[in-house]
Amino acid sequence: MGRNVNVSRDDWVAAAFEWIATSGVATLAVEPLARSLGVSKGGFYWCFGSRDELLVAVLERWEQQGTQEIIDAIEQLKAKSPLRELLGRVAQRVKATSADSVRVLRMEYALNCAATDPRVAPVVQRVTAARMGYLAKVLRGEGLTPKVARQRAMLAHASYLGLVQLRATGNDAELAALDIDELLEAYLAMVLAPSAKAETKRATVRKTVAR
Repeated sequence: MGRNVNVSRDDWVAAAFEWIATSGVATLAVEPLARSLGVSKGGFYWCFGSRDELLVAVLERWEQQGTQEIIDAIEQLKAKSPLRELLGRVAQRVKATSADSVRVLRMEYALNCAATDPRVAPVVQRVTAARMGYLAKVLRGEGLTPKVARQRAMLAHASYLGLVQLRATGNDAELAALDIDELLEAYLAMVLAPSAKAETKRATVRKTVAR
C-alpha cells in the first residue's frame, strides 16, 4: 500500500511526463503511476478528476516548455539573426545528452507516436503549426516568399523530428558524433537555399538578355 505523503499536482504531472517519455501515452494509468511515486492512488483524485485530466496537464506543460517558451525567449532576445538563434537551439537540443534533454526528446517522440489519440492529436497539431508558423515568419524576414518560407519550415521541422526519432530509439553514438556547428550550417543552407523555380526563372531571364 502506498504511503500517505503530500504529492502535489506538479509532482503528478512531472511523474506522468517521465512515464510517457519512457513508456508511451497508452501505458499511462493512475495506479502504476501512484506506485512509482510510492503513494496510494487515492491521493491522485485530490489533484485530478481523471487520468485524462492529468494527460491534458502534461500536454499543456509540453506545449509551453517545448514550443512557446522557446519562441518567447527568441523574441525577447531581439537577436540580430533570429533564424540562426532558433536553429542553433534546435541543433543543441538534438545533441544534448543530459537526462532532462533526453527526456524531452523522448517525450516528443512518444507524443508524435500517439498523434492519433483524440486527446493528443489536437495538441500535436497545434504545436506543429506554431513551430512551422514561427519558423516561416523568421524565414520571411530573411527574404523568402511566404510560400517558399512555409515549405522550408515544413522541411526543417520534419528533419528535426527525424533526429528526435534517432535519439529516442537509441542511436546515441551516431548523434554524439554530430558536430553542432556543422549541423547548424547545414540547417541554414537547407532553409535559405534559392528555390529551384527562382533559379530557373533567373536563368531564363539571363538567356533572354544574352540574346
